[in-house]
Amino acid sequence: MQLPLMSFCFALLPQPLRLLLPLLLCCVFFSLQGHSKPLVVATYAYPDINRQAAVTPLANWLAAQQQQQVTVLVATKPDELVQLAVQGKADLVVPNLVAYLQIQQQNQTMLNFLVPAGQQTQQQAVYTSSVIGKNVTNFQQLQLLLPQGQPLTVFAVWPDSASGGLIATAALKQQLAGQFLKLKFNYVGSHQAVLPALAASEQGLGIVASATLPAQLPKDVSEIWRSAELPFGALLCNSQTLPCNQLSQQLRKAPQAAAVLQGLQQGWAEFGQSTHLAPVDDAPYQPLRNLLSTGSAH
Repeated sequence: MQLPLMSFCFALLPQPLRLLLPLLLCCVFFSLQGHSKPLVVATYAYPDINRQAAVTPLANWLAAQQQQQVTVLVATKPDELVQLAVQGKADLVVPNLVAYLQIQQQNQTMLNFLVPAGQQTQQQAVYTSSVIGKNVTNFQQLQLLLPQGQPLTVFAVWPDSASGGLIATAALKQQLAGQFLKLKFNYVGSHQAVLPALAASEQGLGIVASATLPAQLPKDVSEIWRSAELPFGALLCNSQTLPCNQLSQQLRKAPQAAAVLQGLQQGWAEFGQSTHLAPVDDAPYQPLRNLLSTGSAH
């Protein structure tokens, strides 16, 4: 009977090499394993906050759980994070609310993972958006003011920030109708920068997370609108590269869950009152998905 080619070649090797060949093959195999592509935990940057440190406990847990190298990737802005996730270049994603909605809208293989939650409810909504005005006290005054003068500046965080952009922008569009186009948006990059920019102007509006407002607003600045409570943006998992449901159950029960949550709290002030990581209740997100899909906030 004719030997297969590999067996024939093996038989031609000198005896010492034949004895060493299995060991050499093992070394090659483990070397290739060691150079496999690392998993990626991805998030986005924010001024004066070390987001890489904030998600490192999550990355460390994932590395230990999967027995695989994990790297942390910090995108410059939420829209860049969306592109990375949509293209499948991230395995676990820690987004803001709008990025969370956009990623799931564009890539259905990115599954709900976990979300920081409080004691009373599975998903604690303590997150609202405010419109504040400098020498503007209500929408009725604004409707009368806009036709009379130059475009009015709106200081906001990012167009893809929920509480610092999208939600209140949709409300302004609804309230002002045809006058909305007379608003000029100035994106200042952080919630903390909105109020100082507005206070320094002669007249204008600001869009900001309500929680960042001080108890006493500066002179001539007032809150003129506040949104309904918003759910937190949930963590997302790439089902093409990870066993997402299994991992989410494991993390909830893991001793490292407290460290993971503490890291997220250091990176996102809105998570400060959260007590645990919970499964994601999808229902609160549906009105926001509708808002995003109609494009009414753009």
